[in-house]
Amino acid sequence: MVRSMAKALPLRIFLASPGDLDDQRAVVRECVDEHNAERGGRCGVTYEVVEWDRVRGTARRPQEAINELITECHFMITLFKKSWGSASGSPWGYTSGTEEELFTGLLELGQAERPMRDVWVGFIRDESPNERIAALRQQIIDRNLLMFESVTDLRDLKTRLKDRLESWEAFAATKCPIHIDLLPSSGKDLLRAANLRIRGEKLVELGQSSAGRALLEEAAVLGGPIECLAHARFLRRDGDLDGAYGETQRAIDHLVVGGSLYSALAADAFSAQARVLSAQHRYPDAIGRLEQALTLVVGAEDYAQSIRCRIYDDLGLAYRKKDDLLGARRSFESALQARREADSANGICQSLINLARLEVAAGGMGIAADYADEVIAKLRDTPPSGLHANAEVLVAQIRLRQGRPEEAIPHADKALAVNRQLANRQGQAISLSVLAQCCREAGQDVDAEKHARACLALNESMGDVEGAEKAQWLIDHLRG
Repeated sequence: MVRSMAKALPLRIFLASPGDLDDQRAVVRECVDEHNAERGGRCGVTYEVVEWDRVRGTARRPQEAINELITECHFMITLFKKSWGSASGSPWGYTSGTEEELFTGLLELGQAERPMRDVWVGFIRDESPNERIAALRQQIIDRNLLMFESVTDLRDLKTRLKDRLESWEAFAATKCPIHIDLLPSSGKDLLRAANLRIRGEKLVELGQSSAGRALLEEAAVLGGPIECLAHARFLRRDGDLDGAYGETQRAIDHLVVGGSLYSALAADAFSAQARVLSAQHRYPDAIGRLEQALTLVVGAEDYAQSIRCRIYDDLGLAYRKKDDLLGARRSFESALQARREADSANGICQSLINLARLEVAAGGMGIAADYADEVIAKLRDTPPSGLHANAEVLVAQIRLRQGRPEEAIPHADKALAVNRQLANRQGQAISLSVLAQCCREAGQDVDAEKHARACLALNESMGDVEGAEKAQWLIDHLRG
């Protein structure tokens, strides 16, 4: 165990503090270097200090690039003494860069898929600290939300930090999400909003859509663009396209007012609105919005690249709806190239699904089947997701086109089950339509009519006229 851990990359510690703590920051770096030299070889755990100066020049708000560094870190050390720090231009109401860094770390701490494992706050003794520092310290004491330490001097800081580094060794291989409801100086309950969003998304994923919807709605009221977009995603999948459009516009308004327009988050907001426009069959408008979104993504970080690829996916889908197969292929291949370079397994699967659908449209059923089977194999041992549902629908459609409807039915059934679990009503309607077609071609008219009627009712409840017309056509032709 020790031998394997010794080869591991160092765990990253983000060091946050206002500009009046140069000596303390030097002590942190020195203490980490000593730990790595003394204990790294024995326990196999080493650390690397990450600071704001890692960020290169950027056209966007500098603090956003710093926040992205935090998302890649395993631990955080936040130090305060006398100064609160300068304003960061935050659209969320943070009044200093250090405060925004601290709350970004706390948000990361509550998310199971993020590397952040612990946040340590140290208050350096000072006779007259900024009133916001005193208020933060008192809030932590009153609400008993977070461990912190009062530090007397540099020697005391080094002693306490040494103990902390040793205690963090136990977290080297594990992450236990911790949700902390701490209020920033603005009074906006951002952490609670984020925690509500995370819980809401998880409940929806587990099939508890009503409970999840309530939490997502509350999160959108309390929070910012991320919470609005999460609520919009739910509403779009649930068929409430007007509500989804309104939530995407709220997210965009947040970002426009906050000055964070040139960011991956802003691009995500515009592309989310484009997905609503596409669901409303307003394909030219959707393409225009997506082209705008591409101009907002800056940088080559993982998050920015994932947003850029998602926009290319949506562009390809919109072009395909307009029967522009060349434009669709160009967009899908741009996404696939970026995902292969990033070695993104799920992303590559999404690109293969998109390209397979193009092959279906062009009549290349053999190539499409190969793509689809590869995706199913890659996803076999991963938790159910929208990607699984899309892949199963694709396989069902291909088998149907190949004249093998009996083999298609189990795949359409599986897609329907996953979409129901995810509370994706649009996905359910598509799955029911494909399932009805498969049963019809297999001679199972009773089941075909049952699925077609369920599809019709679902599309009518969502106001999807085109989907309802297709379902009615199936019913009419079964009667014939």
